[in-house]
Amino acid sequence: MNLQLSSVFRRPPFHGQGIAALTACVVALVAGTASADDWRELFDGVSLQGWKAAENPQTWRVEDDCLVADGPRSHLFYVGNAGNHDFQNFELIAEYRTQVGCNSGVFFHTAFQESGWPKRGYEVQINDTYVAKGDYRELKRTGSLYGVRNVYDRFAGDGVWNKLRIKVAGRRIRVWVNDVPTVDYVEPDDAPRAESRSKRILSRGTVALQAHDPDSRIAFRRVAIRMISDKSSDEATTDPRVSGYGVSSEQMDRLASQNIPVIDYHVHLRGGMTVDKAVHRRCATGVNVGVLRNLGAGWPIETDEQLKSFLDSIGSKPVFVGLQVNDRDWMDRHSPQLLKRLDFVLADTMIMPMPTEDSPPVKLWMPEGYDIKDPDAWMERYMLHNLKVLSEPVTILANPTYLPPPVEHLYDALWTDERMRTIIDAAIENEVALEINASSGLPSDRFIRLAKSMGAKFSFGTNNFDDQPIDMGRFVEAIEKFGLTKNDMYVADQPGDH
Repeated sequence: MNLQLSSVFRRPPFHGQGIAALTACVVALVAGTASADDWRELFDGVSLQGWKAAENPQTWRVEDDCLVADGPRSHLFYVGNAGNHDFQNFELIAEYRTQVGCNSGVFFHTAFQESGWPKRGYEVQINDTYVAKGDYRELKRTGSLYGVRNVYDRFAGDGVWNKLRIKVAGRRIRVWVNDVPTVDYVEPDDAPRAESRSKRILSRGTVALQAHDPDSRIAFRRVAIRMISDKSSDEATTDPRVSGYGVSSEQMDRLASQNIPVIDYHVHLRGGMTVDKAVHRRCATGVNVGVLRNLGAGWPIETDEQLKSFLDSIGSKPVFVGLQVNDRDWMDRHSPQLLKRLDFVLADTMIMPMPTEDSPPVKLWMPEGYDIKDPDAWMERYMLHNLKVLSEPVTILANPTYLPPPVEHLYDALWTDERMRTIIDAAIENEVALEINASSGLPSDRFIRLAKSMGAKFSFGTNNFDDQPIDMGRFVEAIEKFGLTKNDMYVADQPGDH
């Protein structure tokens, strides 16, 4: 990219002085639908009683009334009296604080083992800024149901106390971080799992806390659990919420197990769609989201004040935040500090000057405003327009190979392989991802195959106009049809990723 828009984290991590500087911890009962007596404290605040550490027991200690992990890999399993450490349907709360670069997690329906990563049960990820060890780049962030429903955006923060809540009832698993939902998953009858994770399914068992590596320092000030019934009226065992989205739990499970990020970066906050609705859609379907508004003259965001208001309105939600830019001088008309708060910038080629470069821009999807008398001559101008857009500091080109109504029937004639290669080369050179759109059908199969062979990055987008379910089946179809892998997919850069 020509401009590093994501060099400043929207929610800056805390750079504290270490675990030793943690403030005194206060154990507090949780207010909710259950009475205080329903909750059982698994950590007494003063000792490791009821817990058993595997592999490297010295990693775990109690310090300042907190459970602290600071050392080589170790998992701390609950072996105490609460529920005879054998839980099936439950609600669990863990209050934790990470240092920068920490990778941790909470396992459930697991069992003690002497060494290695727990083979049984699910893990809920805790990781805001841990990136990679060796050649592996970790993209799964806090609130993920690890390898099953992955969250790719950072939103919790290091150096501050966060609250993780997990609820399991019947076949339904829900996760919240700081009361914001991140997962709402119903395990299918035959959940697809990699052979190495064949036991990562619902059953029953204990809980375990993870110390991932010596650089992953974390403190827990509270771990509490209460038993619940799987017959509760709000615990559906089927999943009608995903109806109309064109993706199934089995498909998303399979893609998650392959670490393929499925992120819809083209979710407009319009027509009733809100950030909270986008979050709930993500929780139910497993498709992550990037929310945006249009920026430009005559569009919802025209001023820096409006841009700041939009950015501030997102809060700490598990979504990527971006803009769709509609003016070609957008990068010069707005505060660099505000633009740095964005995770991504999306652009398309559907507004261009007509009939000449000196003419006012027109919306190409409204053909009553212009004429195309010589399609091939216009296409040469349109290619230059595409290249101009791709030279801007944008991160995603939406609807690549778009053609307006007067010439869309000439797609194969106008979009020659040579012209496609020119666009793809420019996208690669400028580090711009090429969107595969679920609604428009763009770009064509020919373009996608060519772009993949040339090493381009791809993103997904729906371009919604309201808050109703939208068929995202093309995302899964494209991954399977063109053999897309995690290395082909764009994930918005965040601080520490390089």
